[in-house]
Amino acid sequence: MSRSIPSGNGPVWWDREHDYAGRPIRADVRRAAHEVWGQACNRAQAILGDSNDAAALMERSVSQVSRYLDRIGATPFAGNTSGLLIRAFCRALRRYALKLRRIELVGDLSDFSDQAPARGCTSKEDCRIDAEKATRQLSVRGRTMFDLRTVGFEWQEIAEILKMTDCAARAEFSRELKRAKLKVQTPRNPDKDPGSGRP
Repeated sequence: MSRSIPSGNGPVWWDREHDYAGRPIRADVRRAAHEVWGQACNRAQAILGDSNDAAALMERSVSQVSRYLDRIGATPFAGNTSGLLIRAFCRALRRYALKLRRIELVGDLSDFSDQAPARGCTSKEDCRIDAEKATRQLSVRGRTMFDLRTVGFEWQEIAEILKMTDCAARAEFSRELKRAKLKVQTPRNPDKDPGSGRP
């Protein structure tokens, strides 16, 4: 395990051989992280006002990109891993910034003492589970689009990879999502189940 330190007195992130789940992190992704670390700190500084949270975001992005490249069987050091990683980092940074803004907007809890209680966490958890189920219903091509979006690729980049237009890629993914949601939301009818023994 080594650490990467940007120029000046910036934050430090730990370059680990394994992620928090014990999975090995690819060497090409680890090298890419060292290459883009300074750039990542600068972007965090510009968006958040400081770069203190850049390390946690980088560790998460490194783990995510490593898993993605392993899943698609990418050859180590063959592609633009640095570009892929900085896109994943920037995506994580944007989400984190939005999350911080939402927390700031909530204000003090006493401001809401007279308001009706919010919906329970069960409904949010159900939504998350449904989303995961829908993702598993995607075709191989649809899953590829989903994975690329997850690590920060823009639609134009995805379209170039799949050799199609930006609009066609968006439309195809939208259809994939609608089909996947229908599969998840449609209740199973035992009367039509061939294994149920009913006509």
